[in-house]
Amino acid sequence: MRKDRYTRRQLLESAGLTAGASLLAGCSETLQGSPSQKETRSTGESESKTPKPGTNIGNPWRYVRVDPAVVAAEAYRQFANGGCMYGLFAGMMVVMTKEHGEPYRSFPLHMMKFGEGGVGGWGSLCGTINGGAAIIGLFEQDKQRRENLIAQLFSWYETAELPSYQPKATKESPAVLNSIAGSVLCHVSVGNWCKKSGNEIGSPEMKERCRRLTAEVAAKTVELLNANLRDPCKFAGLSSEVKSCLSCHKEELHDTLGKMRCDSCHQQLSAKHPAIPAGPIKLDGNSPRSKP
Repeated sequence: MRKDRYTRRQLLESAGLTAGASLLAGCSETLQGSPSQKETRSTGESESKTPKPGTNIGNPWRYVRVDPAVVAAEAYRQFANGGCMYGLFAGMMVVMTKEHGEPYRSFPLHMMKFGEGGVGGWGSLCGTINGGAAIIGLFEQDKQRRENLIAQLFSWYETAELPSYQPKATKESPAVLNSIAGSVLCHVSVGNWCKKSGNEIGSPEMKERCRRLTAEVAAKTVELLNANLRDPCKFAGLSSEVKSCLSCHKEELHDTLGKMRCDSCHQQLSAKHPAIPAGPIKLDGNSPRSKP
């Protein structure tokens, strides 16, 4: 009996030592691989705080000021590897990677190749401003700031004479005329350029035009983000023509969603459509727009 009792005691003591060793081992893992209670509480508190406008609390994709000219040159180079949207986005990420490493190095850049030719060749949203908006969306979390930045970029694209960017190796590329896109849509933008230049879709001249456009939009995107670091970007406002259309179709009829220029596509209106004034109008009951 005594021998049996002693054996049981040994077993119990052995079990206790094993449990204690396991407990110590668990504490060791917690100390080495897990945050302490104080650290966990601190992390939870920081995550629960609402980010201030324009800040990137908890977002590893932090924007750091870069040189627009450097990004433009890299975007021009990257265009050859995947088209307009890829070129712009890759241009920014390559520059950020060279200066800051991760997480910019790990971004799956290949996904941005879908935007070429107005999204898979469909001629819709131009890949340059699609890429610019993607860059803005990556770095700016605040909704109002993000939308103002995109609005500024898009309205500039619609109305500026582009491209004016001149690559260093201009002798190796053909001369390129600039034009006013008149729309954020690829097929309208390219179509207007082809009419002015006399070049065809898919020509070497057109490809060089889109390549330079990619560089210029990349530089503009960087300029806007740099300015946004100082003060929140404020959208200058819609053109008088767009305001005129939206005053009826958005505010009265509620049948239109958008901010892009209308006249680039809606050029031939029915005889029943009221005349479009040159500037914004007031719906005071006497305006032709206020009548059915």
